[in-house]
Amino acid sequence: MRRAALLLALGAAAALAGGPPLRSRKVDAAVEALQPSVVKIFGAKGFRGIYGYMTGVIVHESGLVLTRGSVTLEEATAIRCHLHDGRRLTATLVREDRRSRMVLLRLAGGEGATYAAARLGSSAALRPGHFVLLLGNAYQVALGAERCAVNVGVVSAITPLAMREGLFDLPYDGPVILHDAMNNPGVFGGPLADLEGGVVGISGTIVESRETNAQVHYGIPIDDLRGFIDDTVARPDAPRNYLPPGEPEGDGPEAGAPGHHGIRVLRGGVNRSTPAYVDRVVPGSPAAAAGIRPDDLVLRVDETRIKGWKAFEKQMDRYRAGDTAKLTIQRGDQVLLVSLTLVPEPSR
Repeated sequence: MRRAALLLALGAAAALAGGPPLRSRKVDAAVEALQPSVVKIFGAKGFRGIYGYMTGVIVHESGLVLTRGSVTLEEATAIRCHLHDGRRLTATLVREDRRSRMVLLRLAGGEGATYAAARLGSSAALRPGHFVLLLGNAYQVALGAERCAVNVGVVSAITPLAMREGLFDLPYDGPVILHDAMNNPGVFGGPLADLEGGVVGISGTIVESRETNAQVHYGIPIDDLRGFIDDTVARPDAPRNYLPPGEPEGDGPEAGAPGHHGIRVLRGGVNRSTPAYVDRVVPGSPAAAAGIRPDDLVLRVDETRIKGWKAFEKQMDRYRAGDTAKLTIQRGDQVLLVSLTLVPEPSR
């Protein structure tokens, strides 16, 4: 008994002398390398289920921040970014990839400013069972120079997934990284990293599988976002909507033309407290064909909550001829989901 106790004490002493286990040391090194590139993002708040804060990661030294698109950004009058050293900068949304729902922001730090960009790893090297780190501003605990929270998880699968967020199907059809790192409020949009500190994905919100209704934590693989990043770096004045190489932009003079939907909403009055009220529907328009009627209320356009006529018009201005928007409509006591495919603006 005495010999066993001695051996146990010697083993404990040896463990202490050797420091933390190898995996813990690798996690520490990866987090230390990545923290300077993680950005706390603050935008719109006050919407039900929207916290007004999220996370992003600097992917280019010029100040490009990659994160997930959300109402937090779309409805913000100003986007504020807090860096690892406590600096507080504004940012503008410069590019969006509608397929993946990812966006790029640009930090307004002045001409010539440089930032600590994260090292992009390779999601192709991930396998089920690999450990991943998820960094983000969980529960808004980091307001200045504080370090972002870290969650450790395991990759369960890398597979295409038919996803739904709320009422809406997500258009992304590529592989996603399914993992069990906790996606707490404020973490979405943050980097998913390997144990070497390389960014292998960007965290999305918690979504449902359309096939099983199971809720899952997922990330968009970084390899599927490299073209989006590289094209934006190479073409700073590129169109706001990113089209992957090989995706047709349309044929003829109508390609990229402004979209016409035929909904005329009532302007004026209190804009921020009510949905958009349909005042008139243009005869023969896509809205008329879709069955939208006067007196309908537009609650959402795709995933964006509509809180007034200005918000509706701003959102619909983003769609071009040929694009399809899914509108959530309230008609009396009914809530309807209507698909609306825009056409070119009629000639006057």
